[in-house]
Amino acid sequence: MKPRFLTSLLRKLRRSITRLINKIRISVYRIMGIKIGKNCFISLGTRVDVQGGMIIIGNNVHIAGGCFILCHTGFRPVKEEDKTVIEDNVRIFVNAVILPGVKVGANSIIGAGSVVMKDVPPHVVVQGNPARVIQHLDKSTAID
Repeated sequence: MKPRFLTSLLRKLRRSITRLINKIRISVYRIMGIKIGKNCFISLGTRVDVQGGMIIIGNNVHIAGGCFILCHTGFRPVKEEDKTVIEDNVRIFVNAVILPGVKVGANSIIGAGSVVMKDVPPHVVVQGNPARVIQHLDKSTAID
């Protein structure tokens, strides 16, 4: 059995390393042309389409592992309307797929395993394949 202080120390070390890796990954994405806001977390298992460089991610966005954020399909050249926009305070859960040309509204939640094919309005929860609005959120209880 590990002493409590050692467990606490290892947990803090792991958290610090995770934050450092996240900052490095976000810096690399920015160098590749993706616009990413402040205080964002993109999990290690997330795939972001860097070839088109037409992805905009707002502030305070959290993206879980296994997600795909796309800005082109591979069947045709990248066009301006294929720009994928994720606005501020959005939470995207495990294995969600956001297709090219989609705009995710502010303070929205994308459920696990969802395939987002159309624009998502602000302050909603979407889930499913294809993703559909399942709940409207109070604007007063915005995600911070």
